[in-house]
Amino acid sequence: MLPDLCGARYPSESAIVQRRTRSLVYKLPKSPPRNVAAGSVTVDGTYTNTITIYREGRADDALDELRRAVRDCPEQEKPAGDASVVSRQRLLSSDGYGDESVLFETRKPNLDINGDPTGGDEVRLVRVIRVGDVVTVLWEIGWESGSSPRTQVDTDSRRAVAAIEAWLG
Repeated sequence: MLPDLCGARYPSESAIVQRRTRSLVYKLPKSPPRNVAAGSVTVDGTYTNTITIYREGRADDALDELRRAVRDCPEQEKPAGDASVVSRQRLLSSDGYGDESVLFETRKPNLDINGDPTGGDEVRLVRVIRVGDVVTVLWEIGWESGSSPRTQVDTDSRRAVAAIEAWLG
């Protein structure tokens, strides 16, 4: 489960043994216990998290194809209500996570409820980590147009690697 990157195709289903996707909601320890909405719990961000087991030797192909897809799709136009908005993608450095990893951002103008630009950008980070034949995707979705800081994505990426390594034993 990855953002659309100009229609790029990733490894075929025949390369996959098993895949699971879930949404994760998180709250940071230093966040206030309540937000503006009376009585509701503060949420700091969300991830779409996918874990995939690939057939032997195919997981590294998946990361190579992802890098190529991001490089080949630096910009794309996407529908946004009655108009469209340009989304920009770029690879970022991502060393030290699993056997290899890819980190990229998607960036598009923040829009208000009417679809008008607010002056800022909505930035989403996607880290894909390979440990052996297992690949996990952490796609940071944010909360209410907010973006998670990279430090949080880095921390959660280390947790993901530790969980996979423990699972693989």
